[in-house]
Amino acid sequence: MDKRRQQARENFRKMRFGMFVHWGIYSLLGRGEWVMYHEKIPPSEYKPLMERFNPHLYDAEEWVKLAKKSGMRYITITAKHHDGFCMYDSELTEYKITNTPFKRDIMRELAAACRKENIALLFYYSPLDWQHPAYKTDWDTYTRYWHGQVIELVRKYRPYGIWLDGCWDKPEKLDETWKLTDLYRTIRTINPAILIANNHHQKPLPDEDIQTYEQDLPGENTVGFNPVPPDDNAIIETCMTINASWGYNANDTQHKSPAQLIRILAECAGRDANLLLNVGPKPDGTIQNEHRERLLEMGEWLRDNGASVYSTRGKVFSSCEWGTATRRDNHIYLHVWKVPSSNTLLIHLPLQVKTARWLATGGTLRYQQQGDKVTLHLPSSLPDSRNSVIDLEV
Repeated sequence: MDKRRQQARENFRKMRFGMFVHWGIYSLLGRGEWVMYHEKIPPSEYKPLMERFNPHLYDAEEWVKLAKKSGMRYITITAKHHDGFCMYDSELTEYKITNTPFKRDIMRELAAACRKENIALLFYYSPLDWQHPAYKTDWDTYTRYWHGQVIELVRKYRPYGIWLDGCWDKPEKLDETWKLTDLYRTIRTINPAILIANNHHQKPLPDEDIQTYEQDLPGENTVGFNPVPPDDNAIIETCMTINASWGYNANDTQHKSPAQLIRILAECAGRDANLLLNVGPKPDGTIQNEHRERLLEMGEWLRDNGASVYSTRGKVFSSCEWGTATRRDNHIYLHVWKVPSSNTLLIHLPLQVKTARWLATGGTLRYQQQGDKVTLHLPSSLPDSRNSVIDLEV
């Protein structure tokens, strides 16, 4: 593997937390990004939405500053979703953001804002396309089209990575059907360090870097999208929504609590995975307040506890009924949100514990160690009910 790609992989793993953005002309309808498919809206009725799309309040710098305050280190955004509309200035179609009343190139502005704030930018791209006539009639023509668009994204905006979604629509002979290896090797002639994710729900191909779990913790398959166990050679990532929707859904009020989201982030790190947490901006270009508030609270927690998430590795213990654990250098971090009835935490650790402190405050904890058994004495009420982190120096 190219050393530049290997370094990019390691840097990406260390980031641990990113913002997923599902945004397109579907936001005008306020019923999610699959509205065209679910409501069987024909292209002739759906495509005119672009004539009304004018996100006049969109501010790329404000988005990136929100991500940064929330403790996120990268952004993955929909350059093209399944509806085929391009949120960037593609030279290969007229069905794009610069032909709307808004006119501006959203991706160019976001790429500049990300560079300014040192936030990595990845582009989601859907090879599946509900409106392109060649998708069902001329596969060679369509393959040239979508390959050309991915190559265009890499050349024009120099993203950190490409995140594909939709190859599950034709899962047989995956690589041969979609000509994935050909595409991957072409874009790596442009940028040898570029990372590639493909949410096809199969074992990652050799040229893919990131294996994504959709709406599930790594290794789980509660929603039926993630039948393949984590691959030892892949960077593992969970992509998840704050409510139940990816694209803006005005009627979806099932927002996860800040405590739930903080614990999901910790669980991902504990399983040696990143968390890509989604927002679905409104048609005016703003991110809804319910999502902003939760992200900012996560950022506040990370300011005190980020050492237990960033640049850590997981899989410290086989199971943790009280929470989860991460590790970095000579530190083991215990993420605790369930206090055992005994108010003691027993862990098996074949290392000598030097100190035990609350990471956020520096306050010490009483503990005893006999061989590989460490007993920690907890207060009946945790300092932070969302997730209190114990820093064991070993």
